[in-house]
Parts: sequence; C-alpha cells; structure tokens
Amino acid sequence: MKAYYKIKNNLLRSVGALVLLLAPAIFAACSEEINEGNFAIKTEQTIADYVNENTEDFSSFAAVLNRVNLSDAQNASSLMSVLSARGNYTVFAPNNAAVAAFCERRGVATVDELTLEDAKLLAYSCIIDNGSESAYEEAEFPTPGTFAKSNLNDRLLPCEMKTEGDEAYYVINKTSRVVKTNVELSNGMLHVVDAVIAPSADNVYELIAAAGNMKVFAKLMELTAWSDTMALPDRDSDYELITREATYKQSGVGGTMTVMQRRYLGYTAFVETDEVYENAFSIQVEKDEEGNITNWDAIFPSIKKAIEDKMPGANETDLKSADNAVNRFVAYHILEGKMAYNRFVHHYNEFNYKYGTSKDPQTVNMPTNVWDYYPTVGKYRGLVKVTQLGDKGGSGDEDQINHEIFLNRISVYNNSPNGNYEELSASVRGLKISPSNGEYDNSAQNGFYFPIDGILWYDTETRKNLGNERIRIDMTTMLPEIASNSVRGQGYFFFPKGYFGNIVNESAGTVLLYLHDAYSPSGGAWRDFQGDEIMACGQYDFVVKLPPVPQSGTYELRMGASHNTMRGMAQIYLGTDPYRLNPVGLPYDMRQTVGTVAIPWVADTEDAEENAENDKNMRNQGYMKAPRYFTVTNGKGDQPCREVGGSAAALRRIVTVDYFDANKTYYLRFKSALKKLDAQLFLDYYEFVPTIIYNGATAEDIW
Repeated sequence: MKAYYKIKNNLLRSVGALVLLLAPAIFAACSEEINEGNFAIKTEQTIADYVNENTEDFSSFAAVLNRVNLSDAQNASSLMSVLSARGNYTVFAPNNAAVAAFCERRGVATVDELTLEDAKLLAYSCIIDNGSESAYEEAEFPTPGTFAKSNLNDRLLPCEMKTEGDEAYYVINKTSRVVKTNVELSNGMLHVVDAVIAPSADNVYELIAAAGNMKVFAKLMELTAWSDTMALPDRDSDYELITREATYKQSGVGGTMTVMQRRYLGYTAFVETDEVYENAFSIQVEKDEEGNITNWDAIFPSIKKAIEDKMPGANETDLKSADNAVNRFVAYHILEGKMAYNRFVHHYNEFNYKYGTSKDPQTVNMPTNVWDYYPTVGKYRGLVKVTQLGDKGGSGDEDQINHEIFLNRISVYNNSPNGNYEELSASVRGLKISPSNGEYDNSAQNGFYFPIDGILWYDTETRKNLGNERIRIDMTTMLPEIASNSVRGQGYFFFPKGYFGNIVNESAGTVLLYLHDAYSPSGGAWRDFQGDEIMACGQYDFVVKLPPVPQSGTYELRMGASHNTMRGMAQIYLGTDPYRLNPVGLPYDMRQTVGTVAIPWVADTEDAEENAENDKNMRNQGYMKAPRYFTVTNGKGDQPCREVGGSAAALRRIVTVDYFDANKTYYLRFKSALKKLDAQLFLDYYEFVPTIIYNGATAEDIW
C-alpha cells in the first residue's frame, strides 16, 4: 500500500486534533495518524517571537537567523528581522538536536563555527516565502511531489509521506522528518523537523551516479558525454547582471506582472534501474563493495546491440557522437527543464474536474486523464508523452487509485459526443514513473531524475504509436524555462527579451507574458486549455521553435484560440530556417466574433449528424470549435469550451496542412499586422494531427 499518496486529502481537522479518515476498501489494513498532534496555535506571536521564546528547542536556529541576512546587499535585514515582520512564511524549523547533527557533519563543534555558506544553506533552505498566499499548513503538503513555491534558496522542496507501523509522518527533502506541524503564527506557519533541510548541490548526473541501483545508466551517460552536459551551470549569471524593475503593467491586461529576475536552467531524466536492464537484456550486473560495476566489458555488448537493433541507421561508432545509437538512446531519457513529479501535468479545467485553490488544487477526484508532451534533448529530438491517470484510468488497481503517471501511454477513451472521456483501456500501458528512488536522493541542484519500470525506447513502434494520435501540446511545455523557474500556475509574469531559448528573433516591441486564470483580477471563466497561456503584446514579431513530430508524414497543424475584442491580427509563418520562414495563409484576425460567413459557428444540437455537418462547414473556413475536453475556468468543470461562441469564442485555428519530417526542426513566426501596442496574441496550445485522425475512415472525435 502506498500510504504517502494524498492522504492529506482525507484529513478531517477539528479544533484540537487531526483524524485520518481512510476509505475502508483501500486502507482497511492500516491505522495511520500523523505524529505530534498537529495542534494549531492561534496567537499574535510572529515566527521570530516563537523561535526566540522557545530557546530549549530553537536557540541554535535563532543564532543562525540572526547571523544570516536576506541578501548580500549592504543594508539587508537579518532573517530574524524578516520573520518578525508581516508576511506569509512557511518555516521548517530544525530543533537544536538537528542543528547539532548538521554542525557535526560539517566538522564544527558549535553553530557559531559554521561557515557563512553553510549557515545560509541551513537558513535559506527551510524558509518559503508564500507572498500574498497563506503559508503551507500540514493538510497542503504535497505527497508525493514538491511544494509549488521555492524556498529562499530557489529550490523546490520534495515532500513524501512514510509509515512505521500504524504511524504516518511527513519527510521533507528525503531526510527531514516533520515532528510537529501547524504552529500557526501571525506571519505564517512553523513546522518542526528533526534534521536540517539541506538540498544536494550535486547535478542530475551526479545523483544518478551516486544511486546504488542506477549504475548502468550512469555509465551510459558517462560514455556518451551526457554527464558533461549535466555539469553545465544551472543559472544564467549574465541575465542577472542587468538590473530590472520588479513589476510590469501591460495596457489592456488586468493585474501586475512579476518581472523575472533570474533565469534558471535544468534537466529532468527518466532512468531505468539496474534490475530493469538485467531483466530486459538477460544480463547480470556485478558490483564491488563501493557499488561500481565490475563486469562492464562483459555486459555492455549486449546492451549496445539491443539499442542498435532498435535504432537502425544510427551507425556512428563514436559513443559521444549525436549520430550514435547509444547516444541517441540516452538523449531520449533527458528533458530540458527542472520538473518535479507533481508538475508533469497541470490540473485545472479538464472535463468534470472541480478545481480547489491555486495553492492546493484538489487531487482526489480527477475524472479523466491529463497529459502533455515534452521534447527531449539532442540533435535528434524525440517526443515523450506524460500521462497521469484519472479516476477511471487503468484497471481499477493502484495505478488508478493513486493517479499514477506513465510515459508514452496510449489510451482508449470514452470519446463519443455524449461521453465523458474517461479511459476505457490502454492499448499501450507505457512506463510507470516512480516519484522517488527509495533511499537515494533524486532532487538535484539542476533538476530531478525519476526511476521508470521498463526500457524507454524511441523506436519505430513508439514513434508510430505517438504519431498516429492527436498530439495536443501546451505552449508552456515548449518553453523549458517555465518549468525550471517554477512559473506555471504561480501568477502573472513578464519575460524580458531573450528569456526563452525556444523563442528567437524577438523584435524590440515584443512583450511576452504568462497569465494564469487563478490570479485573474476579473474573476476567471477564461477559455484556456489548463487555465493558462502565453500572451504576446505590442508590435510583436518573434519565432517559436516547435516540438518534433514522432514520425514523418502529413499533419494538420492547429493552434488554440480564444477570440475577443482585445486580441489583434497576426501573420503566421512556418519553415525550417528561423530566418527564412514562409507565410501560411492570410493574417489571422483574433477579434472576430463567430456565427458569421467567415466563422460559421453553430451551437450543438441533439442531432450528432447535424453537429458534424456544422463542424465540417467551420473546417472549410479554417476553424474548429475548441475541444470538449476542457471547460471554461469557473472551477466547476461543467461548461465545455466547445460550447462557447459569440464575441468570446473558444476555437482552434487550422494553421496549415503540411509534410513534417521527424528529423527536422520547424519554427513558427508571429508578426503583428496592426499598429496597436496593446493588441493581444493568445498562445495556448498546439495540435499536430496526422492524416489518419483528421481525414481517416473514422471521423475525429470532438474531444
């Protein structure tokens, strides 16, 4: 039984105690209670007051807070002063025993002897500034996954639940057990941990290499030099040399944008354990006492041959060459962008899903699967599909109960016009991702790695499976910096020119924003896929690097559209040379209402054939209704965007039908056709739809 999965969502709290209510059919054999009572303390005390008054527990922690300043600026306040002021802080306070153990590991006798660097690590790592949102209380701990907001060291803190007998407890960052929760103070929430939170400074490769059960993949990374790539800086220091305003206001857009002050880079890797390789390739991995493989020369030929058999044509013998089969195999396991386990997909307004809060979306009742696609690294980029199972996914076992996440799963859905798009079965199960790697740390300085339960191939079969379905990919997953800088779902953001590696040739007048409906001053009800968007304003002119298609062929390329009077008009270009792209069609006017000759939108009726004919008329004009799969962002999940017409229509614009080569990179250029500085370009999601879907023997579903 996986007790660490979302038990927080079954907590019923009273004034004095916390009781776990467990579904009998699932947890009949367990009796779990969070340790230490979880008593809320209503007080006017600040966090600083509480720490200073409880010297028996926190005198060492207090000494560190007094010593460490919020920044390196000359007049920066100490963290103790910060925690005595108004705000919303989540603090995982190490007790005196925890700090003493930390000092011993650092080779010093007292907290005063810690280097300033170690003192900063201790202090910054345990504090989260929740900004305008309330601090995290115990019921909002993410399990498994990371807290949505980073700590003062700009690291996302992993959290999981563990059990010992009948006792369940939380562990932060793999080693710090929460021994007391929910000390509610006037400026936040304090939780006590029995070990200092000190996230690893190793990179992703170094953590993989340190894991005793992942020596095969670590060796493959070393031989192909992908280990060197992981050693690159995770922070763009040149970007930080430029002084920027903290906030930005855009004409025509309500709300205030946070200006990105840092630009983090990073990676996410999916890794097979040694046991998976042994079972798949019929080999035996032998190791010495230090865990190093002692029979590599004997087992590598079998691994190499299996990989080469799956990748015909990759004949380069140099393992460090991008044209080598082993090199391409390793590259397909790595994504750009730092993604925590609970950030692979974004729950917000999928069909019938009832959203919770922006800080703590509900994760119990998730009616249908949620998925997205991510490009992999390397010269020959691949496409990985990540799917989290909804309530009806799988076969009713723990995969469904725990909303497991799979790679390259091919699902069969209830996709009739009056269906609910629940998964009926999986024609391809895919590979299950584990949120952690047992005793080994998987949260690195520059990203994460996750164990998978089978070999991750990008062979002909995988390409065909992915290439024969409608690929709906969110704009945010095409921009790795969104993940690496913890942007998604966290507010409104402004991105200075050059922030995104996959957006090039930006004009001086281009304004790029990230908007999420949960932070909308207007109160929501947007028509956005997954509740968020990238918006361009001003005299914009820029080029977007598209993800690769899985297999070469003819695809219909579509983009999500949300029309209204604040939108603008854009000329769209497509091609493989970002400096020489060809226009596709006439300028696209996003201000148009529907129900006209240009966009003959008609509301659905009870007659499926009539609806299909109306849809055909729209397609003839280059438009489609939005998918039925997602709903207006009212938190209820009950009004499909397909039903929204009028002056605020939710649509799909058919950009072009063209041949796409799987081994080439394609770009889209968007250039404003208006002279307005506040005209908006809505960038939400794209669809690559193969001929077998949009023009197959069976009509494409409306989902």
